[in-house]
Amino acid sequence: MATDVEICSAALILLGEAPIASLSEPSKRAVQAANIWPTARRDLLRLHNWNFATKRVILSPLTEAPAFGYSYQFAKPGDWLRLVQCGERGEVDYVFENNRILCNQSALKLIYIADVAESLWDALLTDLAIKRMARDLAYPVTRSATLKQEASQEYEMAKRTAKTVDGQENPPETWGDSPFIDVRG
Repeated sequence: MATDVEICSAALILLGEAPIASLSEPSKRAVQAANIWPTARRDLLRLHNWNFATKRVILSPLTEAPAFGYSYQFAKPGDWLRLVQCGERGEVDYVFENNRILCNQSALKLIYIADVAESLWDALLTDLAIKRMARDLAYPVTRSATLKQEASQEYEMAKRTAKTVDGQENPPETWGDSPFIDVRG
């Protein structure tokens, strides 16, 4: 259950630097971390369909219909970061334009990745965030290209592990009955 400051401080410690007490402190390290963290945080959450950040909602359409092509448009939820699925089984024909979802459904079942607070993150994503910040801060803080390369390799390994473990927590997808499968006996 880490905070943004704990994640950035842990990254700095990995780089052999002193931790920070706040992202708003006047130190050069804190200013660099504060500038990098918001983008890194959103990128990490958008990177994968994280189980802990997945939400399901049923949206009502906006009063104004699209000009043409579709009957309804929907505003994305306020904590939206990435679309996972439209419809119960992903069968809805839709487009995403101008921060709106356009489709021909009068109510839209939606699965999406939400902007979840760091305190609710899975431990592996927290570790990945630390490695990401170490990678992103390595050169600006230490001026060492070698340390940046090592931090990049550690980040890539942590990314593979986090995505693999998270993906294995759900049962495998089944494809249902199909005449093509039935023919094979």
